[in-house]
Amino acid sequence: MKNIKIKTKGMHCSSCEMLVKDSLEELDGVEKAEANFKSGIIGVNFDENKVTESNILKIIKSEGYKIK
Repeated sequence: MKNIKIKTKGMHCSSCEMLVKDSLEELDGVEKAEANFKSGIIGVNFDENKVTESNILKIIKSEGYKIK
């Protein structure tokens, strides 16, 4: 398992946190995702044999958030 923290911009509330968390956890290989709108940090634990960091970033961007 690999753990990454991603600094983002654009999350404004707890609904944003849930949207990102749920979208990431739907990816095969993502064990756990956490988001904090106040800090803008998204933490993801994932199996790098099943999903890439690039796929994770694509999901975050597709939900309308920017990567810092």
